[in-house]
Amino acid sequence: MLEAPAVKVFDEPRAKCVKCGAPARIRLNYANAWLCDAHFKEYLKERVKGNLLKYNMVKDGDTLLLAVSGGKDSVALMSLLDEIAPELKVNVVAVHIVLGMGEFSDRSLEAFKAACSRARNIRCVTIDLKEVLGMYMPEVIRRSRRPACSVCGLVKRYLLNALAASMGASAIATGHHMNDLMTYAVKNFLQQRLDNITKLGPVSESEGSAVKRVRPLYDIYEDETRAFVKVYGVNHVDIECPFKTRSTVEEAIKESLNRIEAESPSMLISSARALAKGLSSYPRPASPPNRCRYCGMPASGDECGFCRLTERLTGSPMGPDVVRKVESIAKSITA
Repeated sequence: MLEAPAVKVFDEPRAKCVKCGAPARIRLNYANAWLCDAHFKEYLKERVKGNLLKYNMVKDGDTLLLAVSGGKDSVALMSLLDEIAPELKVNVVAVHIVLGMGEFSDRSLEAFKAACSRARNIRCVTIDLKEVLGMYMPEVIRRSRRPACSVCGLVKRYLLNALAASMGASAIATGHHMNDLMTYAVKNFLQQRLDNITKLGPVSESEGSAVKRVRPLYDIYEDETRAFVKVYGVNHVDIECPFKTRSTVEEAIKESLNRIEAESPSMLISSARALAKGLSSYPRPASPPNRCRYCGMPASGDECGFCRLTERLTGSPMGPDVVRKVESIAKSITA
C-alpha cells in the first residue's frame, strides 16, 4: 500500500477551488477538496484561530510567547499568528534561541530573521545561549555527558519559562503539529505512561512550566505546514539538528499512522480531536510542588533541573544569573 500525503501541492492547477472556483493546485486528500493558494492560507488561519479560541489558549489582552526554531512548522505558525493576533487582540512575541550548532543554527537564525522581516504584528527577540550561559549547546552536551535531546530540551524550556515569567506572558506557544503529537501519544499509550499523554494535548500546564504551554497546530497535519511554506516561499531551515537521535519506535509508529491515514483519510485528525475531548479521563502528572531555592523557578525538589545541571557543569547553579539576564532581555521587549 502506497502512502498518500494528506495534502499535496501541484505545480499547476488541477481543479477548481471549492471556496471561490478559481484554479486550484492544492489537494486536501483528508477533506476531499481542492483549494487555491489564497483560500488554503485562509483555511489554515481559521483552523489555528479556532484552536486558540476553542481550547482557551489565549484571551483578549494576553501576551503570547511564541517559540520559533526556524523549522517549517514554527515559521508557518508565526506567519499565521501574525494575521490572527490583531483579530484576537493578543500580543505575540516570537523568540529564537541561538544554540551555536554550526550551519544548523546559522540557517535557523536566518529563517527566523526572515520571518521577523515579514511580520507586521509580532515583536521578535533572540536569546544567544553563550551570552546568557557562557557556552553554546555542543559544549553543554559534551560536558554534561547526558543525551543531547534531553539536555537541549531542559535548557530551552528553562529559558522560555524565564522569559515568559519575566514579560508576564500568559502562555508559551510551540509549533508542534498533529503527526508528531499523535506519534508521542501512541508511544506513551503503548508504554502505559498515561500521565504523559495529557502533556500532548492542545494545552498543558505541567512539565514544570512557569506558564501554560499551548499548541495552535494541534490538529494541523505536518503536510499542511510543509505545503504552506512551499506555496508561500517561506524561508525555513530544512536540515536536521546534528545532535538529533533516531527513535526506531517513534519512526515505526509515525509510519504506521501515515499508512492508516492513507487508507482512511481524516482518521488522524478525528483521533486527535477525540483525544483532546477525552484528556480529562487520563491521569494528570504531578505539578512541581516547590520553587528552586536558587532561582525561584518551578522545581520538583528544592532545586530545579537547570540549576542542578549548571552546578555540575560549572560548580555553581547558574539559574539566578541566567534569570537576571533574561529579565534584562524582557525589559528591552516591553520598553
